[in-house]
Amino acid sequence: MASNQQPSGGLDLDNVQGDILLDGLAKKNETFVFFKIDDAKGFCQKLKQAADEITHTLHSASARDEIANNPSNGIVPIVGGNIAFSFQGLQKMSQVLANLPLQTQDPAFEAGMKAAAASLHDPVKAVENGSSEPVWESHYLTPQNIHGVILVAGSDDATVQHKLQKLMGVFGSSMSEVHRVSGKVRPGDNKGHEHFGFLDGVSEPAVDDVNPAGTVPPGQDTIPQGVILCGRPGDGLSRPAWMVDGSFLCFRKLQQNVEDWNKFLVDASNQLGTWPDQLGSRLIGRWKSGCPVTSSPDFDDKNLAADPNRINKFDFDTDQFRCPMGAHIRKMNPRGDLGRSTVNRFRVLRRGIPYGDEVNDNPSGERGLLFVCYQANISSGFAFLQQSWANNANFFRPGSGLDAVMGQSNTEKTVDMKGLFPQDAERPLALSGINRFVVPKGGEYFFTPSMTALRTTLSTVK
Repeated sequence: MASNQQPSGGLDLDNVQGDILLDGLAKKNETFVFFKIDDAKGFCQKLKQAADEITHTLHSASARDEIANNPSNGIVPIVGGNIAFSFQGLQKMSQVLANLPLQTQDPAFEAGMKAAAASLHDPVKAVENGSSEPVWESHYLTPQNIHGVILVAGSDDATVQHKLQKLMGVFGSSMSEVHRVSGKVRPGDNKGHEHFGFLDGVSEPAVDDVNPAGTVPPGQDTIPQGVILCGRPGDGLSRPAWMVDGSFLCFRKLQQNVEDWNKFLVDASNQLGTWPDQLGSRLIGRWKSGCPVTSSPDFDDKNLAADPNRINKFDFDTDQFRCPMGAHIRKMNPRGDLGRSTVNRFRVLRRGIPYGDEVNDNPSGERGLLFVCYQANISSGFAFLQQSWANNANFFRPGSGLDAVMGQSNTEKTVDMKGLFPQDAERPLALSGINRFVVPKGGEYFFTPSMTALRTTLSTVK
């Protein structure tokens, strides 16, 4: 979309923060700073000024135009920042604001991610009082101290840190940093791939009246604005005016145990009489190139993967010969199983970035994905996808197993998954119930307000 183009339907792209729509913030590096509000009145009074440093969607679109039209091979210096608030943060702000009704209509957001950890099947541990808490990094275990997050993304780390310092400097002593974590796009041929080696961000849906006509490839779904933005057509909930054009942000730090994954593929493929790359592709539902296994159960068609007019133009077979029911992309987007109109109500927009060094550079280091997704309702977005589909061993069919990437169980040591052996779909393979390949390290739910809300409701004190 050209940087000066607005969609039809009354939505102003300069009112939506820039990481949500149209592929989000352009990024090679990204840093997330989780903060605590120490002086609510001072913080809110500074928010209108801070909004001038916040990137909206037209800024992001313009940056991507600049990158696309760059005549040289050099990197275009780009940076953008967004801000979002936890329910704890909004509650603290509401004490000093003139008018902030907190009827978000999203119980998952209001409870917070820590409260939902057990229902998400994150590994938990017993504590002294007989209750349990998730096995997370310590800073995510005190959500009462995480009032918001500032995320800054750009062309290089130095540019990101400079923008971050400038943005945080606006708030001064009214806030304090709780924790920060940074990610970076993988280098060379691994650009766009997560640490298991698979192309990420494939099959992202377009948004109605946002993605320009003629730019949505065949097979790519178009979802109503209200699936992602509050108060827009398709939302279906009654929202306070200040929430319109905002979106809920789910952040999860997901450690990827790459060497465990690779070893498992070698060992298990020997059991199945296949080879590691084929087994990996059937667990994900795509080959590393992005080519869907639905095109062939044993052939990685890189030409198909590179063709936007073909890569999404498929549904799933019913006998699992090409794509297992439990494959990651089929669990998360069972378009041919439930129908696209049903599935599209639960879609999210993913905006994550890898973190950590390459295995060859630092074999003992931690690496993974800083998972980010946006939706108009976490209860019917991320939380639903995790609980009802990824963690459900009998979705879409008994014996489908857990999603090998996101799925996990708090009760079963192993869970059988069928469909991994193309010639014998009923032959099960035992996978670990506690996902040792992808380990949740913590996270939180946030609300990303519109630019109007930042400049008015959220910055107008009593």
